[in-house]
Amino acid sequence: MRNNKVAIERQKEIYALVKQSSTVRVTNLSKRFKVTAETIRRDLEQMEREGLVERIHGGAHLIQQRNEESTLLFNREIPNLQLKKSIAAEAAKLVNLGDIIALDSSDICYELVKLLVYYDITVISNSIRVTLEFLNVPDVRAKIITVGGYLNKDLSSFIGTNTEKSIEGYNVDKFFFSCNGFHLDYGVYENNEVEAQVKYKFTTISEESILLAEHMKFGQKSLMSFIEMDKVSKVIVDQGLGIHDLTTFKNKGIHIELAK
Repeated sequence: MRNNKVAIERQKEIYALVKQSSTVRVTNLSKRFKVTAETIRRDLEQMEREGLVERIHGGAHLIQQRNEESTLLFNREIPNLQLKKSIAAEAAKLVNLGDIIALDSSDICYELVKLLVYYDITVISNSIRVTLEFLNVPDVRAKIITVGGYLNKDLSSFIGTNTEKSIEGYNVDKFFFSCNGFHLDYGVYENNEVEAQVKYKFTTISEESILLAEHMKFGQKSLMSFIEMDKVSKVIVDQGLGIHDLTTFKNKGIHIELAK
């Protein structure tokens, strides 16, 4: 009984800390309360069941904070969300400590950055959503570089000549990006010409350009093709891509992976 009371009091204090800083880390809480990391994880699991917090890698954040942020800035339904999450999880496996990566303003890259918030990496992006994901992370180790320019409200991103000029000065190990469609013969498509130009500029400074796309975008074309398929280093799609299409990619010599 006493142990339960102690745990309840500790969880009350943890919740007060979460409300104060929006995000807490297991390692910091373990030191503060002089208990094991496993004990803190159990506390956070209980608090998550009670709807007080949402656990993330290495800690937890205040649910109300994320909901308010979504309502104010990004109040829209993300299509094919589970497919995007699976692709993002597969892409995260390619990121190594110390990497310099670039992310576009796509939904998939937003899901990807959620998995990378505690990595010791450098992230360059024109996406406001990607940048904001790091704001409430305590002891963040990643270096965040936002390339500014004209605001694209539809995608919460920066675009234009100034954005492209800012990108030119950097060197990137891996550029992760999505698209509106991709075709083996005609390349990768974007339906916003200015966004396409920003994506293309990122491909010119990156050692690897890695396309992240849902299977239903294969074979689709839209306004503008900004990179040919043989210039794409790797393609990651969900499990919905057919065996015949997968074989066609491999026969063309294009490195393709299915998200697990």
